Amino acid sequence: MEKNSHNNLTEKNLDKLAELLTSELKQPNVASHIPNGSHIFHGSYNDKSLTQYNLQLVSKTLLGMTLGYIEDAPLVLVFEYKPGKQTVINLSDKIYKSKAQRLIEGFQEQNRHEMTQKINELKNKRATNAKC
Repeated sequence: MEKNSHNNLTEKNLDKLAELLTSELKQPNVASHIPNGSHIFHGSYNDKSLTQYNLQLVSKTLLGMTLGYIEDAPLVLVFEYKPGKQTVINLSDKIYKSKAQRLIEGFQEQNRHEMTQKINELKNKRATNAKC
């Protein structure tokens, strides 16, 4: 993704957050459905690029939480499904977390297997060279 596009999406996210805060101050509607300490992402029926970008950020955040370099917190998507109408979607469901955990465990297992194989190859080479 080019830098201007990234900056544009960041500005859109900030605008969406400002809109959410302003509307919640006027008439609370969505905030009560967002758990304290949540990572909040935005999506919109009429902005596919923003929604896709934020879903990618959700995936990266979930991976970071699973690996332990991002603090574990609820992940929510505030999705505008009609002009001025929003719903909160909980994306930190246990299903998503378990999928991320399985992916990481599979990666670790594959790396362990490959390293063990390399070590065994080196041992065999040394043993063969020692016999010569």
